[in-house]
Amino acid sequence: MSIWILAVLLLAILALAGWRQGGILASFSFGGILFGALLATLIGKIFHPILPHVGASNPITAWAIAPLCGFILVSIIFTAIGFKVNRQVEVFYKHKAGELRHAMWRRLNTRLGICVGLLNGAAYFILISFVIFNLTYLTTQVAVADGQPFTIRTANTLGHDLQTTGMSRVAAAVGTLPPNYYKFADLSGFLMQNPKTAQRLADYPGFTSLWERDDMQGLVTDGTLTNALASGTTISDILKEQPVQDFLKNKDLTKVVQDAFETNLDDLTTYLQTGKSAKYNDKIIGHWEPNIGVTLAWWRQGEPNVQAKEMAAIRALWTKAYEQTVVIATGDHQLFIKNFPIFKAQPKQAPSVEEQNWKGDWSVDDGTNYTLHANFNGQDKFMSATADDLRMSAKDGKTLLIFDRAD
Repeated sequence: MSIWILAVLLLAILALAGWRQGGILASFSFGGILFGALLATLIGKIFHPILPHVGASNPITAWAIAPLCGFILVSIIFTAIGFKVNRQVEVFYKHKAGELRHAMWRRLNTRLGICVGLLNGAAYFILISFVIFNLTYLTTQVAVADGQPFTIRTANTLGHDLQTTGMSRVAAAVGTLPPNYYKFADLSGFLMQNPKTAQRLADYPGFTSLWERDDMQGLVTDGTLTNALASGTTISDILKEQPVQDFLKNKDLTKVVQDAFETNLDDLTTYLQTGKSAKYNDKIIGHWEPNIGVTLAWWRQGEPNVQAKEMAAIRALWTKAYEQTVVIATGDHQLFIKNFPIFKAQPKQAPSVEEQNWKGDWSVDDGTNYTLHANFNGQDKFMSATADDLRMSAKDGKTLLIFDRAD
């Protein structure tokens, strides 16, 4: 019902506007609607660098507003031309033609304006239906929590009426948005409808290096944001979070994240549904924690003369030193070694331990053999490693470290 109310209102308003404008100006307005719809995206690119300086710093908002600005600009140009033509015709009939011809012209112009105004109303209704159809493709999927904003509820009501009245077929026939829009909408809807997959999203191998970036820590460590899906938070509430606002204002970072999502979108969708990635299937990818018991067992084989008391002291030292150590191998071949202990001998005292964070990369030699390269303060470290589903071994010179998968 609401969609027909909207249609009647548009037709009535535009018919009245056509009656006031006249046939010439209404016709130019119709041309502005047609050409504005065709050129909105192209002309809208002009406004992309301008919008952030006038308050539209959110890239999502700027993406949506830019075509609208392009449409308005084209419509204004056609209206301005229409005013000039209408003025010249009006001057002719008012000052150069007789009163009878002038009166007949005015009657024809106003009646023709009503007809063209109805045509303008129909065109606007179809364009608005197109906007509603594509907007609600996203909002109906993500609006799963209670207490949705009035605008979202209104849009979803209009979208439902579009579907039930069959006008959705007309809206779909107008055109489509970029394919990634629909994929991102499906992904957003899947996450909102399945909040338990949020952890799976965080573990996706293609995004691990993103979470390790310094400029992403505000998002990663924000407790309210990380628990948003589980707590039933709405999309509008998420967008209001300060870390999200800061992220959206950072153009370089948003471009990096956008590229990461676009590159992995199909594989990510499959991963969220199945927990398996066809794209990132190297055994070494993941989080690894040291297994001190097995590591020392291997070390003991090369040191058979070590006394039990000394072995216990070494075990206690290593267990504490490697307690916080984590090795992260990402899907894009980056390597992060966190809290890696460096032992420093001290005379007549137990060695001191300095924890360091190393960064580097990894490469695969064959199916299960890898080369790990890490750097800290200009110092490079190379290790050979093997990995399977549950365990990784890394050899640094004579030292062999055994790791267990932590994810």
